[in-house]
Amino acid sequence: MKTNKVILTSVMLILLLLASTASAATLNVGSKEKYKTIQSAVNAAIPGDIIQVASGTYKENVKITKELYIVGTKYPNVYGFYYDKGKSGTINGFTITKKGVTANNAGANAIIRNNYFNNCGITLQGKSSYGVTIMNNQIKGGTVALYNTYDQTLKGNTISNSKYGLYVGDKNSIPTVAKNTFKNCNYGVYLYGWKQNPGKLITFTDNSYIKNKVNIGWGMNKL
Repeated sequence: MKTNKVILTSVMLILLLLASTASAATLNVGSKEKYKTIQSAVNAAIPGDIIQVASGTYKENVKITKELYIVGTKYPNVYGFYYDKGKSGTINGFTITKKGVTANNAGANAIIRNNYFNNCGITLQGKSSYGVTIMNNQIKGGTVALYNTYDQTLKGNTISNSKYGLYVGDKNSIPTVAKNTFKNCNYGVYLYGWKQNPGKLITFTDNSYIKNKVNIGWGMNKL
């Protein structure tokens, strides 16, 4: 009898999950689509919807006001994204050229992956910017900067030609940093506020450091 109840509960959970997934709408953005701008699609969407963005150039710094899956086709060019206070979601498959991705007390458990950043990066700050996954991005001429956040994961990114590849503020917990490449940077990783060699206290996992002036640095240099 107890086994039957467990099976019934599992089936109900699966049905609820399928119903939730099925209810998500896809809003298409592009010159030939209903939505011409990413922001107009974001404004019209409800939490959990997918924003599918066609290739092209979008001169927008998109304000993410709800939890959405924002996905690019063939890496459309966009100025940037920022998470509104308390909001989150996924940004996947864009070329980001001016503003980067920013979150101030927002973006909890957000996913930022498979993007190209040119002369801009990712800045997260505030205790509500926790649990963010930054994965498989190519960042050239920009920095991943973390201030007063915690439980971040950086994995599989390549960060190059920057003053700082990863900059960790003094009130920030040490993120998980694994399988990234830091290349041609002044500092591959910089830990602000540290007074002793962080290499003896912190173990990053399987990262590559190529032709940086300093691989892992510390001190009082401000970004």
